[in-house]
Amino acid sequence: MEGRPVSVGFRSFLHTFSGPVVETVVDHVGRWSAAKEIDVDPGRPGRAELDPDDVVTVLVADDDTGRRLYRWRRLHPLARGPEEIWRTTITAVEDGRHGPGWLWVEIEVADEPGDRAPRVPFMSVPAVLRGLLPELDCADGLVPVSTEPRWAGLADLPDLMDYLADESRFGPVYVARQGARDAAEFQTWATNVAWEVVGLGHMFLLPAAAEDEFNEMVGPNHAIPDSAIRTYLPGVRLDDPFDPRRHQILGSVRIDRTGPRRLSYILGLSQRDRTLSAPLPHDIGLVDSVLTTLEGRIEDDGVAARLPVVTVPSATADEDVTARRPVVDGTVREPATTGPDGRPVQVLTRRGQHRRLVELLSENDRLRTENDELRDALNGQGHTGAAVVAALDALEQQVRSLRQRLGIDAADWRRLSAS
Repeated sequence: MEGRPVSVGFRSFLHTFSGPVVETVVDHVGRWSAAKEIDVDPGRPGRAELDPDDVVTVLVADDDTGRRLYRWRRLHPLARGPEEIWRTTITAVEDGRHGPGWLWVEIEVADEPGDRAPRVPFMSVPAVLRGLLPELDCADGLVPVSTEPRWAGLADLPDLMDYLADESRFGPVYVARQGARDAAEFQTWATNVAWEVVGLGHMFLLPAAAEDEFNEMVGPNHAIPDSAIRTYLPGVRLDDPFDPRRHQILGSVRIDRTGPRRLSYILGLSQRDRTLSAPLPHDIGLVDSVLTTLEGRIEDDGVAARLPVVTVPSATADEDVTARRPVVDGTVREPATTGPDGRPVQVLTRRGQHRRLVELLSENDRLRTENDELRDALNGQGHTGAAVVAALDALEQQVRSLRQRLGIDAADWRRLSAS
């Protein structure tokens, strides 16, 4: 399975200035795991097979320079196609105790062979990262990381100029002009627009009072039109006449015609595409090689027991792992669980539950569409025939039945989401 072609659907790399880094990451992964009902201690090295399509590996090690290396990885071996997560990896490195380091979060999807043109996979910002960032002192190059857009007033413009020129950052800097919009409404709108670039890019909001000054500082070729958003890639060169074409503008006409969530997808997809071609720092390759080698030996006798354990106050307690059963196409076949009537029933893996719920939701949407079409026919043509009414009642009964079935599995559906 390791040789299977995969694509990156989300990748974030950030530097941390001070700790605790690893303990903070373990704490958040533990809370997130508890919410997902993943009963694996995120601070204790080892491998746990929750079911045949859900394998969690935890690695903790100290390298020869005194750095603490940490990795939490969740693998879904049965993932199929670009819509299903194959592997989620959270890697953190901390220099000594509470020293600087970095955080690398990546989600991969399994590629399926076929004749279709390849497309950029889009995985949402993981909830664990969104909750983790406010508690870490981290930055992308010179740019401090935030989970929400920040205002850049007149006093902040010199710093903003430094952020634009910074060649060491990986993510873009998005600058949005307020124009005539209300400040509170503009901030809410911008937060929604930046939702899918958290950990990937950085959005700054120009109040009306600072717009002219900003445009004067960057010059006419790098300026932002009224009520627009401009994406500034790393290393803005104000004196290069060819540089402005690198920094795309999302104009007010497009913005007015597009909802904030769609704009968020546009910005997020563009940045996910860039990360596929952007080289990662050399240190990531070194750490990844060490942890990959360790992962291959984690089940050897005594290896996990010799590794350090990360303990935090909210760490989850060890629990027995449920006995494993063979799996075929997402469904555990033997031994079967017995139902109330004494007959065996199939037990779905998490991935099997995912697919089944997707099927039920799709069927629910189809029935709802048919229901609406029949209602439109009744309202538009005034038909009151018994046959049409009976058909409508039958469809409504099917919809209610599906909703009841979905309601039973609603918690499972929430747990299956990677974010």
